[in-house]
Amino acid sequence: MVKRRELLGMVGATVGAVVLGAGAAEATPQDARSGRRPSHRTLKVMQFNIWLGGSRVPGGRAGIADTIAAVEPDVVMLSESTPERVANLLADLTARGLTYFDNENPTDPGVISRYPIIEHASFPSWSKAVVSVDGTEVAAYSGHLEYRYYVNYLPRGYGGGTPAPLETSQYGWGEIPTGPITDVGLITRLNEASGRTKVTRTVLADAAGERAKGRLTLLAGDFNEPSHRDWTHRTRNMFDHNGTVVEWSTTKAIEDAGFRDSYRVIHPDPVREPGFTWPSDNPGADVGELTWAPKADERDRIDFVFYHPDRRIRLLDSVIVGPSTTIVRNERVEESGRDTFWEPTWTWPTDHKAVLSTFRVKTR
Repeated sequence: MVKRRELLGMVGATVGAVVLGAGAAEATPQDARSGRRPSHRTLKVMQFNIWLGGSRVPGGRAGIADTIAAVEPDVVMLSESTPERVANLLADLTARGLTYFDNENPTDPGVISRYPIIEHASFPSWSKAVVSVDGTEVAAYSGHLEYRYYVNYLPRGYGGGTPAPLETSQYGWGEIPTGPITDVGLITRLNEASGRTKVTRTVLADAAGERAKGRLTLLAGDFNEPSHRDWTHRTRNMFDHNGTVVEWSTTKAIEDAGFRDSYRVIHPDPVREPGFTWPSDNPGADVGELTWAPKADERDRIDFVFYHPDRRIRLLDSVIVGPSTTIVRNERVEESGRDTFWEPTWTWPTDHKAVLSTFRVKTR
């Protein structure tokens, strides 16, 4: 069986498809009493790993478009996308009467938006779309970070796909014969070697430049790394953390740059509302395709939506989109926390859950 992360090595290559460009957005409603445009807009932002374009689940491609049609996000950060997959998605959305524009990123990851995209740029493991929300410009960054060095598996007794010649590379993605590795120093060093934090610092610097221009900034993605807010003293003996407390560096760097984790702002307790996004149950896939550590509780929150505070933006809510079931020790089970789920009645296309955060944006 071909594993998802083995396939991901092919995702970065451009597939040569024509990508639809940005155009004019639909007419913006005006205030019926004054004839002016509204002073605020609701901005719904979704992080969505589309699992190789939905190709791993029967009906998965349609399920991606059905998810967006049901949720109606304004901006979607796409992981495991390619120009061909984005073009397919935009065509599928058009067939459902929805118009979205894309940021023309030549590789994974991408951004699509219901608002005009007025600028776009590419970075290693990231891309950017600057959208105009009734004149308020927002720089939205989409990330899909290195999938190897998945060292949150080490305390769970599994290798994290760390490449040779680094320590623990001998385990690949398999079970560690001697049991869990709980050396936090080692875990931290290997996580740093992934380069996830380094490439993220590049977009954090770019985002600072965007704010200097007066733009709002959002940042979302599949980080393939947990949050430092989730591997704490309170959770050290939960979810097979096996006593470890880890200050995961990528989310820490983002918060140190002034961003806020939208899900943790609304749901601050990682015990009561863990917000796991990986792995997601999926009725269309065998359990063996959804788990990488079949004897462990491998659940983590690795998909995020961050925002930088500004007087023009206010966070209203953040929820998980996807099944309320997951995989623990090779079994389909209900999630154990009190998280709020927007559960699909359509085909769920992916092995991740999505994150949907809703903001109020001042437009004049």
